[in-house]
Amino acid sequence: MIPSKLFRKFLPGIRAKLSFFTAVLVVSMLAITSVIYYSQQHVALEEKMNSELKAPLEYVNTAVLDLENLSHSLILIEEFKIRVKEKKQELSKFKRKVLKKEGGLFGALKSIGVSIGLKVKYNYYHKSVDTYFTRYLSEKEIQEFETKVKGELRKENGASIDSKAYDNLIFLAKQTAIARIGVESSKLRIEEIEEELKVLESEIAASESNFKKKNILTLDRDRLFKENKTLNKDISESEKKSALGEIALTKNLQNFFRGAYKDKISSLGLLPDKVRILAYDTSGKQTLDTGLLFPQSFGTGKKLLSLKEFEENRSSLFRSSEGLDTIQEYKKPENYEVGGRQYEVSYRSVFRNPSTAERSKILVKEISESMGSWREYLEEDGKFSAKLGELSQKLKTRIGELRKTGKTKPSYDSEFRNLYSQYRKILKARESKLDELNPYKKAQKKKEEEWESEKSSLTNQYKTLNEELLIWQKKEVMPVKKDEKKISSEEIQENIRFLEAKAEEIRESIERMDASKDDWSSINLYQAPEAFVALREAALDEFAFLPYRSDSNTMRRYWKDEAERKITQKKWALLREWIFAGNSETELPNSKLPILDSGILIRSRSEAEEWMWVLDSTPLFADLKEEESKGLAYELLRKNHLGYNIIVLDRTEGLRKIRQNREELLRYTALIGGFAILFAYILAWIVARRIKVIIDKTEEVGKGNLDVEFPYSGYDEIGILSESLNQMTHGLKDREEMKGELLAAEEIQKRLLPDKLPSNLGDSVEFGAFYKAMAGVGGDYYDFIELGKNEVALCVGDVSNHGVGPAIVMSLFRAQVRSILRKGERDLRKILLELNEYLYSDTPDHIFVTFFIAIYDHNTAKMRYISAGHVKPLLYDSSEKKLRELPGGGLPIGMDENSFFETTIEAKSFQMDPGDLFFQYTDGLDEARNSQGTMYGKERLYKILVTNADQSPDHVIRSIVNDLDDYTGKSIGSAGFSELSDDIAMISIKRKKQS
Repeated sequence: MIPSKLFRKFLPGIRAKLSFFTAVLVVSMLAITSVIYYSQQHVALEEKMNSELKAPLEYVNTAVLDLENLSHSLILIEEFKIRVKEKKQELSKFKRKVLKKEGGLFGALKSIGVSIGLKVKYNYYHKSVDTYFTRYLSEKEIQEFETKVKGELRKENGASIDSKAYDNLIFLAKQTAIARIGVESSKLRIEEIEEELKVLESEIAASESNFKKKNILTLDRDRLFKENKTLNKDISESEKKSALGEIALTKNLQNFFRGAYKDKISSLGLLPDKVRILAYDTSGKQTLDTGLLFPQSFGTGKKLLSLKEFEENRSSLFRSSEGLDTIQEYKKPENYEVGGRQYEVSYRSVFRNPSTAERSKILVKEISESMGSWREYLEEDGKFSAKLGELSQKLKTRIGELRKTGKTKPSYDSEFRNLYSQYRKILKARESKLDELNPYKKAQKKKEEEWESEKSSLTNQYKTLNEELLIWQKKEVMPVKKDEKKISSEEIQENIRFLEAKAEEIRESIERMDASKDDWSSINLYQAPEAFVALREAALDEFAFLPYRSDSNTMRRYWKDEAERKITQKKWALLREWIFAGNSETELPNSKLPILDSGILIRSRSEAEEWMWVLDSTPLFADLKEEESKGLAYELLRKNHLGYNIIVLDRTEGLRKIRQNREELLRYTALIGGFAILFAYILAWIVARRIKVIIDKTEEVGKGNLDVEFPYSGYDEIGILSESLNQMTHGLKDREEMKGELLAAEEIQKRLLPDKLPSNLGDSVEFGAFYKAMAGVGGDYYDFIELGKNEVALCVGDVSNHGVGPAIVMSLFRAQVRSILRKGERDLRKILLELNEYLYSDTPDHIFVTFFIAIYDHNTAKMRYISAGHVKPLLYDSSEKKLRELPGGGLPIGMDENSFFETTIEAKSFQMDPGDLFFQYTDGLDEARNSQGTMYGKERLYKILVTNADQSPDHVIRSIVNDLDDYTGKSIGSAGFSELSDDIAMISIKRKKQS
């Protein structure tokens, strides 16, 4: 409340506050709406661009992979041609020499001579024949491969490539292949030189005394050093030639397919003036640019591409050779503003073999998020890999021995078969272990059970609907029976149509469920375990088998279709069996799998076998603490990373339109806001007038005028406030009247209590007393009544409940007690019986009194007392310095008839020695509570009594009152109403010690 009216005028009133609040609310709404609208428009623009980009980008990815595969295939064909010649020479040492009988014309004539009985001597000679180990891909197989690859080179009109263009491609591929083989040969020779140098160094060190031998060895070492240097130089030049050849080959292929790419990308809805896609390999070499296909796209981002900041960000993609950190599906988009136009640049990774890459990414993500779930299996996988590594070494040794002899095909060798039998068992155990430790096993089972349950429910619904439909169809054609209610044909038709529609809806739901049962497209709990099993199989497949054309939907079909998964897994099993069997180096076992017609086998069995050993003996994930190798999944992901697609989006027009829409929204919002503020001010002025009247009336009430009437103000909150204030003033008036009556009653009750302590016993006894009513008047009572010169009666009582009613009962009770004592009755039992008879008959059932009365005889210092359900009295024995609780008991007065009451009461007595202190009280004392609700308690009371027992009774009682004030936090000893929940009364008497 502000006391100064002048100061109040300068503070903002409700009109200013409400107007300010409205202004803040409108401005906040304007800001929030603008942000939300801008964000939604931004998201909508992104979604639209992503939707428009999806198909063209997938095609560009496919085109990049096709270019890579075609370039790889052409180079591979030329490598095969060169390697076949080299292999023939290399493998010729594994041919076996056999003794052959003379053939030809002379051989034939000799054979005729033998047939007619002539003695003929044949000539024999040694001949080298092919063995299992001297077979490699034949020129015929390479020719078939080349024919199929050439068939893929078609122009946009479907015409085959002309000879001149094809010869140019083959020339570039051959140059690249020669350079690659040169690099490979030089590297192999360098490895041999390093081994030779190690031997020479040891021999030179051992021939210090033989100067001549040492010179010869030193010359050999210098020659090897020179050769090594030359080879390193050759490697550098050959790598440059290989890179230049690949670039030239890729550009020629791009030029050849330009028309086809342009038509296809246009048909997929790419906006060349808004989007430009640039494809790069991992070295930063550009493999495709839509700007070269579309003149409109060439200008898109032209200035951006020459921007230094963009070039630095682009170049940073290709700096890391170990680039796991750059192998990411999406790098955060970057925004640029160049020449008044705004561009967004996104980076997306492209992988050579999608099947292996996607599984590797699933595994890497799964391990990064749920390492704990897979830890046990990964430990087991490492153990299996170690066992397979040991077996691989044994197999490699045995195959080397078979190759040297050249007499036995591996499939006929028992040791070879035995080793691969063990190999199969380990593979099977590894697969079983995954099934056992699969953390998604329970989730898979639960999902399958839920599917079965839902399918069963839908099937039952469909069956019930069909049965019901059949009943209604019968009703349509069958006559109505006599006891049946007639239904109109329109109602029957309506029910039939409803049931048919419902049945069709459920049938479609069942079909969708059946179609999606084996669809793993977006279900990680199936994809992750499959990736753990299939990563090695997919990597082996992609190493040995080259598809004619890339297909970006391969994995999508695999996840979606169970049949596709089964066919692929059969192909993997076929490749494994081909390697395990050891029957042929170049031919797969006969199979009708259609998937084998989509590509060609490009590796010999031995080459595939060595790669299989590497895959099986390398753990999926090595110890993550090791920096050098993180396992097979990371390695395959790194090897399969082909490069990046950089998407340049010109978002100038879209963002400009969003800004225009936002500015228009702001204008409209500001206009609405201005009207809202004006309306709020007028409304606040009307409300403030009504409140001002209420304030004026309230100030009058504050001055003490309780006859004020607040004006009626309708049914709104102000009206309710006026009505509540009127009720409040009426209540205040009633309360003031009641308060006056209570004060009068309190004054009357105070007069009923002793106004002075007893004096008839002289100075030998001291008295003390305290009384506090909860509500001004109360039901607690104490009294001192002088009975002649030598006796004093002490009374303490507590009427049930509180307030005016118990106070009246207690006043009447006091009068009755005094009346009985004035008649001269001193028998304590008779006093209580007379009181009980009166109270029991004249009060309601819920009213009763706990009462204590005692008579002290000065001559004998004896105290006789009796208790009717009151708290037990206390006596401090000064000789023993102990506080004793005296016996109490009895039934409260007024609770039952005398016939029962008299059986519960018993008069008792005790002797008071000099210094003894007697204390009696009502239960409001020990049951008083503090702010935490804890009671004051008897132990605390006893402690105060013992501590102050040497003091006067009045001092003792004042000490208790002060301690009670401290404990409860209430001012019990001060004048006015008590803040406690019960009345309190205390009396005390002390026999003084003789001087």
